[in-house]
Amino acid sequence: MVGVQAFEIAWRVYLPAYIATAYGLSLAATGFLIMALRLFDSVIDPVIAWASDRFPTRFGHRRPWMAAGLVPVLIGIPGVFFGWPGSSIISLAAFSLLAHLGYMMLVTPHGGWALELGADPAARLRIIAAKTWFGIAGAILVPIVPALLERGFGIGREGQVAALGVLIMLFLPFAVLLVLTNIAEPRLQSADVAQAANPLRLFARILRTPAMLPVLLLYLCSGFAEAAASAVFLFFIDDALGLKGWGSTLIVVQAVLALATLPFWSAVSERIGRRRLLMTGYGWNAAMALAALAIPAASLGGAVAFVVLRGLFAGIDFLFLRAIVAGMVRASADAGVRNGASFYAVSNITLKFAFGIGAFASLSLIGLLPASWVAAGMDDGAAVRLSYALPSGMAGLLALLILWRCYDADGSGEPEVRASPDRSGPAFIG
Repeated sequence: MVGVQAFEIAWRVYLPAYIATAYGLSLAATGFLIMALRLFDSVIDPVIAWASDRFPTRFGHRRPWMAAGLVPVLIGIPGVFFGWPGSSIISLAAFSLLAHLGYMMLVTPHGGWALELGADPAARLRIIAAKTWFGIAGAILVPIVPALLERGFGIGREGQVAALGVLIMLFLPFAVLLVLTNIAEPRLQSADVAQAANPLRLFARILRTPAMLPVLLLYLCSGFAEAAASAVFLFFIDDALGLKGWGSTLIVVQAVLALATLPFWSAVSERIGRRRLLMTGYGWNAAMALAALAIPAASLGGAVAFVVLRGLFAGIDFLFLRAIVAGMVRASADAGVRNGASFYAVSNITLKFAFGIGAFASLSLIGLLPASWVAAGMDDGAAVRLSYALPSGMAGLLALLILWRCYDADGSGEPEVRASPDRSGPAFIG
């Protein structure tokens, strides 16, 4: 998970600021580049997912894709993270596309593989929770490196980004090797390959799953909020709060809280239900986003308190949404249809699209607000605060509305799935 988290954290948090400064791009142009890459992910993701579901090999459905994906990743990462002399926007875009292609060849088959494991809802939740927990553990270990470089050696953003590139190149091949050699792909009792023969029909059937629409809407909200806040986090710490050199350390603090609280929330969900816990989490995160407007400038204690409070519910949305999708995948598997990667791709397409739009929205907002409000005496720091707080706060409130409208107030509308008797895939039961 270290290699995966290094890739994700770099693109969500570090690379926006690095690209804007190292290549002299405006924040809006930087946001557009990141959005374009996420849209590229959304295009290739379903193709990779369908192919890994559809075509078995002597090594399995998932293993060949993950092994092959290492090649473009290891070629693309140096061109993006190391800032070679003579690098240009064109070379940056080309290496970025190559790295993203390889990354999607890794994570999409792996994600589908994980969703197919587990024979019952409790087992699936434990598997997804363990995967999420290790992901958060990676999210702690990864920013420790730039934090040490930042606080201990005074190394700036370019050196920190290069260190993240080294982490990816070292840990990602090792992680892939561990997965390929130690985890068995589940065998379906009667795999129906014909069900996945037509990719358009396959994805249309997935989208028609009644429980899927609210899940995808919530993915949109979660991804938008996460990306919008992450893309401007370093600007928020450095410029709005005036705490230069503390950004990476504060990222570590927030991840530690999420690692500690996630098992607790998993247990709580069994008592109060996923819907109520999700509503609490979305409401809390929306409130914390708006609370960013009130943090005193140059107050390290205020910033630490903020990230601690914000980290209390971090990750629970992705945990439970993945668990819901895993239930749909299991229902299809019980019907003899292998489409775990395709289900993963549908949710991942939504998430990547939301990541791109969220990053573009918050980065563009920083550039727009000062020009609009300079006559009112507002400074750039106020614009950064608003760009950090408003998009993610509004997305959290929208998620609350979706949960309230799509599921019953008593929680009985929580999505569960079973195999439909006509083998067409998962059916919704409230």
